[in-house]
Order: sequence, then C-alpha cells, then structure tokens
Amino acid sequence: MRIAVVGGGIAGLSAAWELQTRGIDLTLLEASDRWGGKVISSQLKIEDANFLVEGGPDTLITRKPEAWALTHELGMLDQVTNPGSETSGTYVLDNGTIHPIPVSPGRFISTPLLSPQGKLRMLAEPFQPARRDQADESLADFVRRRLGQEALDKFIGPVLGGIYNTNPETQSIMVSSPIMREMEREGGGLFAGAALRALRGRKNKTKAPRFVSFKNGLQAMTDELARQLKGEMRLNSKVEKISKHSNGYQIRVADGSTVHADGVILAVLANQAAELMQDLAPEASRKLRSIRHQNIGTLSLVYKESDIPARPIISGLMIPRREKRMIDAVTFTSRKMPERSAAGYAVVRVFIGGGAPEMVEFEDERLIEEVRKELASLLGIHATPLIWKAFRWQNGFPQAEVGHLQLVDEIEAHLPTGIALAGSSYRGIAVPDCIRQGREAAAALSLILKGASQ
Repeated sequence: MRIAVVGGGIAGLSAAWELQTRGIDLTLLEASDRWGGKVISSQLKIEDANFLVEGGPDTLITRKPEAWALTHELGMLDQVTNPGSETSGTYVLDNGTIHPIPVSPGRFISTPLLSPQGKLRMLAEPFQPARRDQADESLADFVRRRLGQEALDKFIGPVLGGIYNTNPETQSIMVSSPIMREMEREGGGLFAGAALRALRGRKNKTKAPRFVSFKNGLQAMTDELARQLKGEMRLNSKVEKISKHSNGYQIRVADGSTVHADGVILAVLANQAAELMQDLAPEASRKLRSIRHQNIGTLSLVYKESDIPARPIISGLMIPRREKRMIDAVTFTSRKMPERSAAGYAVVRVFIGGGAPEMVEFEDERLIEEVRKELASLLGIHATPLIWKAFRWQNGFPQAEVGHLQLVDEIEAHLPTGIALAGSSYRGIAVPDCIRQGREAAAALSLILKGASQ
C-alpha cells in the first residue's frame, strides 16, 4: 500500500511521519524547492553580526501537545529554547495611543485603556450565564457575551485578532480559541475555568515551558522531519491533476511524471485542494472554494539599538483594524529572543496583510516605505533599517468563519474514499493543529485502506 501526500508544509511532513511510523510506503510531493511551507527561518548578516529571523510562526505553544510530542519523537530536546511569556511587554494601540496590556491585577485597575464601567463589566464575568452547548459563534460575540464590548474593542479583540490576522466579528471561536469555550463549559466561565486548569496544571509534574522554539529557528523541526523521512520525497513537484485509477489514484505532476497511490492526503490550502478536486469531487471542490483566504506577510528589519526609543520598553504592539493602519502588529524579536540578535542591534518584526491586504502585493520599495512611515508614527523609529527581509503569501492565510468546522465536515463527506485533508484551512491554524491534522489524516486513511484491502 502506498499513500501520497500532496504538500510539504508542516501538515504534510507530519502526515508523512505518521505513515512512516506505521510502515506504509509514501510519496511526498511539494511544489516549491523547499520543505516547511510557512515555517521558514532565515539568517541575515551585517559584517560580523548574525541575525536569525522567522518568516512565519516563531514559537510553539505546548498547551497543544502535538508539537511538543513531535519534538520528543524527533530527538530535538537539546535544541529547544524558551522565549518566555508572549504577553510580557505587549502593548495595544487605542485611538492612536499605545497602552500596555494589563496582565496583572494592579495594571488592570490602573489602566486607562478601559473605562470604570468596562472594568466592572469584565469583573462581572463569573456572574454571566454559561453556554454549555457545542454551537459555534464568532470570537466577537463570545467576548461580548462573557466580558463586554469594551473588552472586545480594547483588549481581547486586538490581541486575538492580531494573532489570527482576522476580523473577530466573523472568526469562529471553535477554531480560533476553542479553549475559551471549553473553560466556559467546564467552569461556568472564563475565570472559573482558568482556575480549574491552573489547579490541574499544578498537579502536572512534567509541565513543559508554555512556549518553545529551537536554537536554529522553527524551521529546524521541518528540516529534521524531512531528514528523517525515508520515503519518496520530491521537491519541485507541483501536482496538476488527481484522477481515479483502477483501485487507487493517479497523480499527474507538472514535470510530466505520474504517481500511483492507494490513497491521497491533500495537505494544501483549501483554494489549492479545490482545484485538484474539481473533476474528482465537484461538490467538495465548490465548498472548498467557499473558504476565504487572505494575504499575509511579515518583514524583519534590523536597526542599531541606539535608533530605537528607550521608552517604553516594548516587546510587541497589537494594532486593531479600527485604527486603520497599514500594519497589523509589531514584535521586537531582539527583546523576545535576544539570542537571535547581535549585541548593539535591534530586530523589529512587522506583520502585514490584515487591515491593508494590498501591502502584500506592493513592490519592495513601496512596501518598506509604508512600513517605515508606520514605525515612525507609532513607535518613533525614524532611522533607515540596516538590512531587512520580507516574506509574503498572497491568498495564503485561511479565514475560519462561524460554522467553519461544520463546513469542513460537509466537505469531507463529499470526498471520495481514499482522499483526506489536512492543514491550516481546515481544523486549526497553529503549528500544533497542523501537526495533529496531518497525523490524524494519515492514521485514519491507513486504517480505511487496510480495511478495504482485507
């Protein structure tokens, strides 16, 4: 039995890894010239100074165990680094002014970000009726219901909207932050649910760091996966067509070659899967096309440390869409992970594509000009960067809107036997989600095909 995996990002690599552990022959087909997809780490250099920057995700959250488990399986524990808290030193832009996110009781009481009424409404969260069903709702509706409108506008919305590069009014809570619904179901509310989880966490004597990365960047994981995989691994192999053939599938590759497989895992974005399923499963293809994808990109810029204003000390800035800025968020990589930067320099990472999707399509000269204007206006950084690097993906970031998981169920119901989906367009966008989906698709498909052959 042979299973082909289309797409060599983290979901596809994880699917291939699961197939290998089960002793199943595999072919992994990737259209580009590298493995890893949006997991991409790059080295920048200025004379003798070296800088490690990330194009896509830069940390793994261990609360979702799949990435941490895979780290153990790959034997990579000696490469793990702990970047610390994601919220330490994080600010939010409100009406043109930056405010620290209130992460302690003292800061919550004193912050001008929320009105007295807004603070009281948040504190009343334990007394709000709990919703214990499994029905979906928007991230905005959930936050309004539990914490109030101000919490949505000034605090939770900018943070989660920035993380997921999406509009909280349409984003599915069951995809973007199911843990919040779980806490509501378990404890009757967010505060009580968080307390229960903290209590359980204290009993866990092998607790991992909350966030981890690797000494050579997150790409170290995808590189190690590719190194340890022993199946047929093909880069520069864009799949053009998948058709039913005898007892399996025939896959036509752009170089003219064909691959025969008993089953196929499509570890690609929904807009790409829709093209491949157009003839084989037209209804699934139609529904796949209904999943919207948005432009997304990041820029990493290197400055002299002396070019960065000394106060306030910011590690990150979240920018709500209502502020109508050209950028979505800023993080200071050199403060978050100082080991990735040389002494005397600052590395600033800028996120684009949410509030102004056209930014991703700008030529380099105009792109850096717009980013510099925003950094000067927001953070007082007027200097010219010494070096910079941009990463861009047009229509490369899925938008999981309310009802998304039901839509994915419907898509899968229309797929022919032997075809499976995995990746960020389907059941979660974070790296651990993609690892989980890849491995689950491989496990399920191998069992189905083994059963069919008996």
